[in-house]
Amino acid sequence: MLGIFSKTTDSSFIEAIGLSGLDFVIIDQEHGPVQRERLYDHIRAAKAGQINPIVRVSGNNHNLIGSALDAGALGVQVPNISSAEEAKTAIDASRFYPIGNRGVCRFVSAASYGEKNKAEYFTESNKNLLILQVEGKEGVENLKEILSLKGFDILFIGPYDLSQSLGFPGQISHPKVKKEIMKIKDMAKSKNIRLGSFADTIETYQFLVNNGFDYIAYSVDINLFINGLKNLKSELCK
Repeated sequence: MLGIFSKTTDSSFIEAIGLSGLDFVIIDQEHGPVQRERLYDHIRAAKAGQINPIVRVSGNNHNLIGSALDAGALGVQVPNISSAEEAKTAIDASRFYPIGNRGVCRFVSAASYGEKNKAEYFTESNKNLLILQVEGKEGVENLKEILSLKGFDILFIGPYDLSQSLGFPGQISHPKVKKEIMKIKDMAKSKNIRLGSFADTIETYQFLVNNGFDYIAYSVDINLFINGLKNLKSELCK
């Protein structure tokens, strides 16, 4: 699966990302400006563009995660998971019984405001993607316990935060950072857990693909827009 992060507040861009043929868009509430009301519009636009809307919530708690799923997100990405206890919190907030303890209200967008069959809604909702981000030394140290848990779908390595935690901020291609990524990859693969990460160069993307990562977010919509215009200017003004 290939997608991008989005930091725009214009839902037309979300729909356009879908029209590009990408698989998913991560609507970023951790490092982006999208608030709850705008989130609903973004999710509707993603579905109009036939792309999977994933929401990276700003924190690991029931209200933030439940609100994103109530709005119709088809997955949530939870940042800064450092322990099995934190992973359990994310699972609990994302899943209905018997997997978790997500707050129940069927009069929300995800349940067609009460029109969707109740049993169908609860069953379908538990199939939404839950992506856990591990991006620091503490998370890596506790990775064995995190990977032993059931109820999440993808382990996402945040390379920039990981590089900082290792003492090489921003140097995501540093040998020690790559070595740590490979260590995480091997542990996850031994448990048959899908892997995701972020790339902002073709070289990094190819490195991830070659190592079995199948959920890759390539760069950010606004930066891609800037670079597209730069390339256009370069071509037209030769």
